[in-house]
Amino acid sequence: MKKKKSIVFLGYSTFPFGFAEVQKIILISKSLILEGNEVTVICRNGYLNIKDHPDFKPTGIYEKIKYIYASGSCFRNDHFFKRRLNQIKGKINEVLILKKQKRNNSLDYAILSTRSFYSVFYYKILSKIFGFKIILNYVEYYSAIKKQNLEIGKRINDYLFDKYTPSLSDSIFPISEFLINQVKSVAPEKKYLKIPGLTDFGKYDDIEIIANEEYFLFCGDSTYKEVILFVIDSFEILNNNSVFLYLVIGGLQRNIKEIKDYINNQHQKDRIIIFSNLAEKQLYTYYKNAKGLLIPLRPTFQDFARFPHKTGEYLASGNPVISTNYGEVKFYFKDKETMLLAESYEKYKFAEKMQYVIENPTQAMEIGKKGKDVASKIFDYRIVAPQINNFLELQF
Repeated sequence: MKKKKSIVFLGYSTFPFGFAEVQKIILISKSLILEGNEVTVICRNGYLNIKDHPDFKPTGIYEKIKYIYASGSCFRNDHFFKRRLNQIKGKINEVLILKKQKRNNSLDYAILSTRSFYSVFYYKILSKIFGFKIILNYVEYYSAIKKQNLEIGKRINDYLFDKYTPSLSDSIFPISEFLINQVKSVAPEKKYLKIPGLTDFGKYDDIEIIANEEYFLFCGDSTYKEVILFVIDSFEILNNNSVFLYLVIGGLQRNIKEIKDYINNQHQKDRIIIFSNLAEKQLYTYYKNAKGLLIPLRPTFQDFARFPHKTGEYLASGNPVISTNYGEVKFYFKDKETMLLAESYEKYKFAEKMQYVIENPTQAMEIGKKGKDVASKIFDYRIVAPQINNFLELQF
C-alpha cells in the first residue's frame, strides 16, 4: 500500500503566476497529488504585482495545491523598509510553518526550487532540525549563464551552486542528461530522477482552430535577446510575403525596446508582430493556430543543460516544432519525423526548416502530430506521476 506523503516546495516566491520554474512546480505538485499525496507551496515573501492580481490572497488552494505566503503578503511592497520588514517576517514565519507541519506529521520532503546556493545551505540546516529530506529541483547549469563583469556575487553563487548543492541535497530532480552527468561528477552517491519539461496536455482541450493569417511563433523572455534576434534574422532570409512572425516576449522593457528597434531596421518589419502579457488561453490559441513553433537551441553549456518548458507546450499543440539538434531534443526527437531540427545554430539552416514547413504543409503537420504523440508519452505530468511517487517512496 502506498504511503501518503507530505511535501512542501521551498525557495520560490511568485506562485502560481510565472514562467517555466513556476509551471514545473505546479506540474510536479499535480503529479504528486494525483498519486494521493499532499503538497504545500511555501513562499517566504511575495513579489507579485498587485495591479496584475489585485484579488489574490496570501493563502489558499490553486488547482488542489495548497500555498502559503509566509510574510502574510503575496505582493511586492514599494517601500524599502516595509519590504525589508516583510522579508524578516517571512523568514521567521517560514520556520514556524515548517515547525507546525512537522508537529502535525505533515512534512516528509521539501523540494527546493531556487538558484541560490545560500538558500539550499540554509534549508539543509532546517532539514536537520525538523527531520525532513530535501530534493533539489535542478533545471539549469547556472555557471554557464552569461553575467556582467561586475556581477561577482552571482558568479560565486552559481559556481557554489553547481559544485556543492547536489551534495547538500538528499536526492535530485535533474532536468537533462547534462545535469545528470554534473550530479554524477560532484555527488556520485546521490540518487536522482530525471524529470524533463512536464506539460499539461489538457490545456488544449477547449482551444479552437481559427482561420487567420499564417505565422511562425516564438515565445520567450527578452533575456534571450540573442535567440530572438536569431529568429528574426532567420525569418528575414525567407523573404516570403505569405507568412508572419509572431514574437510573444516578456521581461525587461529595455530589452524589448532593443528588439523593437532591431525589427524596425528589417525588410520584413511589417510582418513581424510582438505580443506581451497574453492570457494563458490566448497564448495557447496562438500555439494551436501557428504554422510552426520556433525554439532554437544554441551550442552552449547553458542550452545543453536546460529543457525549455515551452518545448512541451509547443509539442502539445500538435503543430510542427522547429529547433536545433542540441541538448535534450536530440534524445527524444528526430528530424523530419517528430520535429524539424536544424543541424547547427545557423540562421540559414534554421530558415531552411521554416521554408520546409511553407513548401510541405501536409508533411509538416504530420511531423507535428507525431511529435505530439511522442511528447504525450514522455512529458505529460499524468504519465510521469507514478515515477515521481515511486522515487519518493524509495527514499523513506
